[in-house]
Amino acid sequence: MKRVAVIGAGASGMMAACFASGEGRSVVVFEKQKKTGRKILVSGNGRCNITNRNISVERYHGASPRFVQNVFARFGLQETIEFFSSIGIPLVEEKSGRLFPASLQSSTVVKILEYELEKRGVEVRTHRKIDRIRRVQRGFSLVTAGREEHRFDSVILAAGSCAYPPAGGSRDGYELARALKHTVHDPFPAILPITIRLKIVHRLQGIKRDCSVSVVREGKVLAAAEGELLFTAYGISGPATLDVSRAVNEQMIRGFVPSVVIDLFPSYTEGRLASMLESLWSDKSKSVSFSLTGIMRSPMPDVLLKIAGIDANKQTADLSSEEKRNLVKTLKALTLEPGSPRGFNEAVTAAGGVDVGEIDAATMESKLIPGLYITGELLDIDGDSGGFNLQFAWSTGALAGMAQH
Repeated sequence: MKRVAVIGAGASGMMAACFASGEGRSVVVFEKQKKTGRKILVSGNGRCNITNRNISVERYHGASPRFVQNVFARFGLQETIEFFSSIGIPLVEEKSGRLFPASLQSSTVVKILEYELEKRGVEVRTHRKIDRIRRVQRGFSLVTAGREEHRFDSVILAAGSCAYPPAGGSRDGYELARALKHTVHDPFPAILPITIRLKIVHRLQGIKRDCSVSVVREGKVLAAAEGELLFTAYGISGPATLDVSRAVNEQMIRGFVPSVVIDLFPSYTEGRLASMLESLWSDKSKSVSFSLTGIMRSPMPDVLLKIAGIDANKQTADLSSEEKRNLVKTLKALTLEPGSPRGFNEAVTAAGGVDVGEIDAATMESKLIPGLYITGELLDIDGDSGGFNLQFAWSTGALAGMAQH
């Protein structure tokens, strides 16, 4: 009987175990946490954004993002929808193509996957951290932190990334891969809030607004997104921010400081916005700050006027043409400097990981060590926010599992 070890009971590990199971194979999952699927539980704000209708290579990043094309050609969106439907989890679609379990509860996804593992005869051993993987004759030896030793014919390394340690994220998987001579690109946090240096912006804490956000360096737009932006005590967050945060962090880690440019009125051209402001200033006795209270929440008028270099208490009758232009420019292109990247503790996922050039995209098998398979977040592929990372985890886990047959 073929003995298969799966290291990690997250999305790709549970998927791999499901697909590896079957007649003639004994599958054992090792999970260092006391529970399985902890990152699944916190995904999608507890609702588990299983995948996205708009899966495409453009939504993925890393040294070789085209790797995902070969993966999804073998197990993609449709196969994922069919798999979850087959185990009792029909999906429902929300805005932006995001697909969730019909229960809208991530806990149901974990419960049903746990049920499937048990039904398929997979043994799950929790509180089992793997410290070492050694090649031995005709297979592998796995040594746990408790000094237990186990022999297997093949190993699926699905230990995840170092993103979000509160749900079990760690560097363990990278170290195991490095010890087996794999190239590991240093991870950095992706999909997380952005710190903004300009302290006056922190006064906007708690304000949400639909905006467009761009990351610009030397006149080149590196990333752009539109949607809800949330101002925080240290900078900005919300879906639009998360979508561009990877580009900011990558630049900062490379030693460059890009600009974060926010359009607070994305549905208006500069000309149309200027016209609207002129109509707001028709009552010449109002202060400039008060004239803006009908179009933005307090204290936005005072903060943005300060950034634009305009006295908030000045009467609208006294505004100069240059001040008017400056205000339009500030509202349409609020240009801010990001601070140091926030840590892995807040990151949804991590960029970097095992070089995919060393992995067979058809099976997830290592090109360096036959019988070793590497999946999910551990690989140097990271997707945008919105179900793209979970889709990659399901797909790579399924392929590694099927390769055990």
